[in-house]
Amino acid sequence: MKENVAVLVLSCDRYSDLWPVFVRQFRRYWPACPFATYIATNRLDPRIDGFTTIMTGDDVSWSDNLAKALDSISQDYVLLFLEDLMLRAPVDVELVSRIAERLASLRPDYINLNAMERPGERVDAYLGRTREGAIYRTSTVLSLWRKERLKSLLEPGESAWAFELVGSYRSDAYPGFYSTWKECFPVVNSVIKGKWRRDAIAILAAQGVEVDSTARSEMSRIEAFVFTLKRLRTALFKLVPMRYRRAMHGAPTG
Repeated sequence: MKENVAVLVLSCDRYSDLWPVFVRQFRRYWPACPFATYIATNRLDPRIDGFTTIMTGDDVSWSDNLAKALDSISQDYVLLFLEDLMLRAPVDVELVSRIAERLASLRPDYINLNAMERPGERVDAYLGRTREGAIYRTSTVLSLWRKERLKSLLEPGESAWAFELVGSYRSDAYPGFYSTWKECFPVVNSVIKGKWRRDAIAILAAQGVEVDSTARSEMSRIEAFVFTLKRLRTALFKLVPMRYRRAMHGAPTG
């Protein structure tokens, strides 16, 4: 099924300074990626060897840019990456291969490849089904989508955050949502609100990768502390039983 899967790095020109670092880590930790690989930009063409550039034009919104990019991809399944998710260790290529082998028989609409939320129903040793009502059922991070289902769930003008929350309600109409039991892609989320995370810089530096500090500032110590508190809150939120989490976020708007 490798010919039927594409990797799409969804980006925009404002994050062009991250592209060299992302590509270096991608090639380092997934050198034998078997899938066609695309990078979506606005108007810049980075001309990255092995990547096909899709220029989506004006940066209208996350969903509008993604919809345009999907129209330029012929494969039925799309693995979504973001340019600020830097690989920090080797990809679990065996697990990725196992998942790809299941596509023809399972015909999933969606598979979260990094076990962001534990699935509710076991399918096999590699996969479980994510039940309707789960929060972030449509997580955009490191997820494998059937392209037509993803396009049908997109709403013009929607941000990635809104899609993950409100799109999860829309996804309840479709049973074919799954998750792996463990992560396939060890990554570090390197940029928060446009600024480098201090610990991400340290992780990359330990691997011999220097970031361009002139193009993008790093978080202050106070900002880093606040971000750490938010991560702790997220970890505590995961202790709440799955069936109550959406209610705690409130009903969707729009």
